[in-house]
Amino acid sequence: MLRPRGADHRAVRGRDLQPGSRVWSEVALEWLWVVAWVALIQTFTGDSVSSNETSRFLGPALRWLFPGADAESVAIVNYVIRKTGHFVEYAILALLTLRALRSSFNRPLAWLAAASLALALAVAVIDEFRQAAAEDRTGALSDVALDIAGAASALAFALTGASRRMRSTPA
Repeated sequence: MLRPRGADHRAVRGRDLQPGSRVWSEVALEWLWVVAWVALIQTFTGDSVSSNETSRFLGPALRWLFPGADAESVAIVNYVIRKTGHFVEYAILALLTLRALRSSFNRPLAWLAAASLALALAVAVIDEFRQAAAEDRTGALSDVALDIAGAASALAFALTGASRRMRSTPA
């Protein structure tokens, strides 16, 4: 059932969720953020963001920051930055999705987190399939695992915070 954030779901009237209403606009905006983030993730799938391409600008930047670094060290840091990007972009996707789901459905938080994780998994698998089809990229199950680890970590953090807030709120 759709409901506005912070309101009792029984208080929502049918007119509140009509296109153009304030509640509908807020829910639509939450989902727009999710769609925009997925679109951004998909732009990172192309050949222009391959390891060879990113090393063209990361390499000189790292050599400037660390003039004594050898080529192997620069390559390792480039790899770590790229893999950290996987983790962070899917952590953000999971949190945006959780927020959109919370504003849209009156379900337990664990259910919403599971749905967020499922969406992150779907996007990660599609992303890796697209990378496997790209000329200068390769799809890897290890990247899917890293993506899901980022999403799950962010959701665990969010659920832990929500649990602490609920325990500290007087009954």
